Amino acid sequence: MGKGVAKREDKAWKKVQKAEKRKAALGKVHADDKTTQSKSSEGHAKVAKATGDQRYMNKLFASLSIEETEGPPEIAQEELDKMTEAAKERHLFLHEKAVAAYHEEKARKKASAWKMLHKEDKFGFMSVADIIKEEPMAVTAFRSSKTFKNANGLGSYSCMWNNSGSMILTTGHDRSVSLWRPFAVNGLPARKLKGHKGWTIQACFSPDDKNICCCSSDEMYIWDPTNGTLKAEWEAHDAMINGCQWSNTGRYIVSCSNDLTAKVWSAKKAISKGKKGAAVVHHDEEDEEDEHKHHKGVPAEFTLPMEGERGHSSAIIKAAFSHDDSFVITAAKDNLLIMWNLKTKGCKDRVFQGHQEAVLNIAINHDSSRMASCDNSGMIIVWDPKVETPVHMLHEHTDICYVVIFCREAKEGRGRIISAGHDGRILVWNTYEGTLIGETKSQHSSWITSAHMDTSNLKLITAGMDSKLIIWQSLPPAPKQYEWVERAVRFFKKLERGCRL
Repeated sequence: MGKGVAKREDKAWKKVQKAEKRKAALGKVHADDKTTQSKSSEGHAKVAKATGDQRYMNKLFASLSIEETEGPPEIAQEELDKMTEAAKERHLFLHEKAVAAYHEEKARKKASAWKMLHKEDKFGFMSVADIIKEEPMAVTAFRSSKTFKNANGLGSYSCMWNNSGSMILTTGHDRSVSLWRPFAVNGLPARKLKGHKGWTIQACFSPDDKNICCCSSDEMYIWDPTNGTLKAEWEAHDAMINGCQWSNTGRYIVSCSNDLTAKVWSAKKAISKGKKGAAVVHHDEEDEEDEHKHHKGVPAEFTLPMEGERGHSSAIIKAAFSHDDSFVITAAKDNLLIMWNLKTKGCKDRVFQGHQEAVLNIAINHDSSRMASCDNSGMIIVWDPKVETPVHMLHEHTDICYVVIFCREAKEGRGRIISAGHDGRILVWNTYEGTLIGETKSQHSSWITSAHMDTSNLKLITAGMDSKLIIWQSLPPAPKQYEWVERAVRFFKKLERGCRL
């Protein structure tokens, strides 16, 4: 018994000694931790003080939303207005650094993705990289990625991306032009340009994104999108203007009207003579006879038709320039399309007949090898500008077709047409074969009045009479038998949208 008790006591004593050693070790660890934390906090304070710029950049990076962001963060104009000049200068400098770092990081990820994806298909088909390169031709449908409500009052008549893909403009029933920064704001326009005489039927960016041309009632307007100032305003027609467009070279502006004419204006003359620097005045029906009179100081370069020449017999709805500004095509309610040669001072070249009802829209592709028009019956006709007879007649729409646009394709002889209208369908067509590639069901609660595709061929916007502006993301098809191809394409698209991995 004595040996057993002694053994237990010895064991208990060793346990106590072990506990004391552990306690002493833990105390030392805690002391070391406190010292480390103290040193660490001092170091962090020094680092934080020395790297304020980096923290600001990190904050900007953190603000990038995976679902909504397509590019680097934008600068809020309201925030800049509140700053002093010195603070504003520092803010802009830091923002430029953050944007540069963002693009550098995105380029690095993209290069890494290409390296990973560029592998040959062992079955003899295309590699993943080749499939992605062909993706703009292969798109068959679109997925809604963002919706803005209350775009322009009771209805939106037109919408357009700028060339850099960072801003959208819409026009509509509320007599204003709304400018949107879709990847920097949530549901509110960045700026509204007000002061138009009537409904804003159509507006478009200049090729350099420095000006906006807009038509309203019988007047034309030119705005500066950066600060919202009115550069020019003049009375252009004797009746309602139905559309306007900036030429691809930026030299001309065309407008078309219910007075049976279309007019081509010099952009430089319009800005210099069209009441430059005029103050913005809000028009009301009862104050049209005030000091804000119409300004007629801008002479047109060409009036179509020329004097003594026969043109359209009904209201001209739309007009479009060729890629090199060599000709203009006008579409009217008399079911005709007319080509006007600008190299011969606006003489009539060809008349295109094929529609049985009023032509509502006209589009020309990026190399002027094809035209497309749509009418009141829903029919779409594809034309060769050199031939007066239709190339393809597309009858898939069951109601009025308001929208027909071309997607800019990288390869010659290939392309797509996107159409939409009263039946709520967004259709994708093969330009040269005249076949239906795919269809997307609209999420508008009313008919679609306008659409536009950005220069990357990845984002489509639509506007409708429900005052919604919807951004659509393209959905590329992948071979169903190869799941790895589908995963690879989805992975690449995430990188294109600026997602973090």
